[in-house]
Amino acid sequence: MTRSHAATRLREPPSRTHTPLVLPLSLLLLTLSLCAPMAAATNVFTCYANDFVDPTYAAAGKYASNLAGAQDTIVAWAEEMNSYGPWSVTFKPVLAPSGNNHDYMSWAPYQWPDCSHAGNKTVLIPQQMWKTCAYVFRDGQVNPDRTTINDFQSFFNLSDAILYNSLAHTFQNQSSSVYSQNVVRFIKTWFLDSNTSMNPNLNYAQMNRGPNGQTGEYTGILDLRGFAKIASGILTLRKRGSTDWTQDIDGQMVAWCKQYINWLQTAPTAKQAAGSTNNHGTIFVNQLAALKLIVNDTAGATTLGRAYFGGIYKNQIAANGDQPEEAARTRPYHYRNFNIAGMITNARLLTYADPTSNCWHTLSHSGSTIQSAIDFLMKTKPGATSETNVTAEIYPNVAAVGAQYGDPSGKYVSFLKAADASGFAYADDATFLWDQPLAGGSAGVTSASAAGGATGSAPGPAGPSANAPGNEAVRIGGGVPLLYGLFAMLVVWIVDLL
Repeated sequence: MTRSHAATRLREPPSRTHTPLVLPLSLLLLTLSLCAPMAAATNVFTCYANDFVDPTYAAAGKYASNLAGAQDTIVAWAEEMNSYGPWSVTFKPVLAPSGNNHDYMSWAPYQWPDCSHAGNKTVLIPQQMWKTCAYVFRDGQVNPDRTTINDFQSFFNLSDAILYNSLAHTFQNQSSSVYSQNVVRFIKTWFLDSNTSMNPNLNYAQMNRGPNGQTGEYTGILDLRGFAKIASGILTLRKRGSTDWTQDIDGQMVAWCKQYINWLQTAPTAKQAAGSTNNHGTIFVNQLAALKLIVNDTAGATTLGRAYFGGIYKNQIAANGDQPEEAARTRPYHYRNFNIAGMITNARLLTYADPTSNCWHTLSHSGSTIQSAIDFLMKTKPGATSETNVTAEIYPNVAAVGAQYGDPSGKYVSFLKAADASGFAYADDATFLWDQPLAGGSAGVTSASAAGGATGSAPGPAGPSANAPGNEAVRIGGGVPLLYGLFAMLVVWIVDLL
């Protein structure tokens, strides 16, 4: 799974029965009038394939005034995620083959049952089918029963919640906030609390099913790619000096990550992922380098990044900017975007670990760069491969490239403005906070909620721009306006009753 504009929530609060409430017409109209402007100011929640936000930039909390829409979206997304958390591997309804509910588990997404040779195939219950029927691979076709076990989606939700809550915390002049407290709560539940913690391995990730046993695959390493987002959040709280992120919690998290790093560097499936030359190899570096940063092994993260850009990256981009291994898949538009997102994340991780790195300008053996890959993809039509449902996957990648390489011709901002015309509202997207397409450019993308906002140079992902406003934006989100709105609704209701 990569970006989804309606990320599935698999552990929602239990439903409750309420007495139906009939709203007076005036109250209904007021409710609609209050909700309309709030909906226009933020984008629909998006689970990005992967990303790493420079913790130094985020912790400084000095955001340009034209980032108000992005900040509103981040707060809204953080609060949305908070309503569903916390998450834990112990919450899933099916145990891993080990019998230990602390073991992470997911099923291979493209594996489908073939029960043609199974006895009593018409009366097999799911548990029997998983072990009796042979499973066959159908590239790009996701078996919907994968969501029976929600560990993979839960981790996506966890990593997003940590990223957005940590960023929302930086919008306030406080050492403690509800957002930093939520980061701690979510991390303790998934990683640290003895009753709910995950064992530091992926032995049963993207597990194959069938009569020959149920074992995890190297492809399952992808499931925890969100560690890049988690590293962004943890390092931001560290640098911000959050009083909620204590030395004790930090020490426990470092200890857990060190155990998991050992598994990633020694397990056969992890080694196979590390040796992959396509997006699996790219994303493996995302994850391990991020973990190295969490455990304060900056040198290790640097070594990994350099090895990637001096290794498999060299063969990933052709002279025309295409990515041959991703182009060969059944969903090439998606996989090209997915690998580019991984490349961008690796470049950001390496640049953070080693600011002297020139990885953004490292050439493939064909003389291409990450910019070449996005330029090629911008000319590719997702409809040509029936992938219009993932059109939006390209937008953060375009913005990241524009922010890093500059946009003197305006082609990147034009591409994003075209997305605005289709209803995407890029300037209100979360990534606009760190993926500003015109860093160093001449024009801007203006947020719908930033009336009169600056449109000149703004702080890029590597840190605040010298030309950006220096005031620290203190944003609480939608809480206070919402309270006033609810109060007004109550007053109108009382008047109606009278």
